[in-house]
Amino acid sequence: MHILFTRFPLESIPNGGAEVQTMSLMQGLMKRGHTVSFAGSCDAIIAACRSEGIPVVEWDIGAPPVTKWNAISFYWRKGGMRRKLRKIFMKVKKVDAVVMLSMTGKLLLTDIAVESGAKVFWIEHDRVGKWLTHNPWLPLFLKQSALAKVIVVSDLSRKIYEKLGVSKKRITVIANGVSLSSRERVRERGKKKNSSESLGRGSLHIGCIARLSFEKGVDVLLNAVAEIPDLQLTLIGQGPEQDAVNKMAARINSSTSTRVKLIPHTDDVCAFYKGIDVLILPSRDNDPFGLVAAEAMAVGTPVIVTDQCGIASFLVDEKDALIVKANSAMELKEAISRYKEEGLRKKIAAAGQKTAGEKFSVKKMVDCYEELFTVAA
Repeated sequence: MHILFTRFPLESIPNGGAEVQTMSLMQGLMKRGHTVSFAGSCDAIIAACRSEGIPVVEWDIGAPPVTKWNAISFYWRKGGMRRKLRKIFMKVKKVDAVVMLSMTGKLLLTDIAVESGAKVFWIEHDRVGKWLTHNPWLPLFLKQSALAKVIVVSDLSRKIYEKLGVSKKRITVIANGVSLSSRERVRERGKKKNSSESLGRGSLHIGCIARLSFEKGVDVLLNAVAEIPDLQLTLIGQGPEQDAVNKMAARINSSTSTRVKLIPHTDDVCAFYKGIDVLILPSRDNDPFGLVAAEAMAVGTPVIVTDQCGIASFLVDEKDALIVKANSAMELKEAISRYKEEGLRKKIAAAGQKTAGEKFSVKKMVDCYEELFTVAA
């Protein structure tokens, strides 16, 4: 079947979560004999598609209505945008399914695609915030959702979209997929560094990769770390809370000891996961999935996630992860302290790696999408 992917983002992030997941899915479907193409204004996906030989139509129709001004201006922009969408879509070779990743396509292209005889699928990767819950175009969004299959990445997201008003019958949960081949690349680098030994007996080296924003709960993690001696944290990320995070880290660090290390980004996340004892995702509010936790599990690093991480619904507390209440520095502190026991770390790491292989592989993800695309009405 011919599957057309569309994305008209407010911003395009190279190696961003949505971009990486979309490319993994497109490549997986191509390997199974499906015809895949992309149309839209996402520079990162356009560049990746061209490097992979995937047909591309650059389709810049204007900014999506996900900010206050863009939502207001959408009142007079949407007519021209819709005409352009219809004109270009009708030029595309017959399409069996259209996969939409952005608000603009969902609002304006859904009924056009259905009229042409194509099946329509929406993928919801993003955190739901005021950009959607207080959006004046939410009623149209809900109306159009009745014509599509809405794919979310966790039960947490499913509940949120049901609460918004999307029909329960229209929603399907498919977990994100990570490339487990990263484990082989790490093995080639040699045996995992024993971070605890370098810090002293009973110490831990914990890591976190997160946007430095309120909903990610990095401040909660820092409050927990401040109360645990003999602990090192490496935090990778950037964002609007950068200054506040820097100040908190400075208070924890001393003139003779740097317990919290801040890094804007890393080019080798697999090596990072293997160089720490524990990966923590301290999200305090509506984190749709939590891909970094799945990646860490896949390479054999134990994780702590909060109950506001979508991935938590796929996990079992104290079996393949430790799951704590969101926004609780006390619970996070207790979970970190428990991981000082090497036997528990090894036990949960092994179970977590097994779970990642069974639930979060790219193959599993593509299997689920292919089945849905094939049988959905």
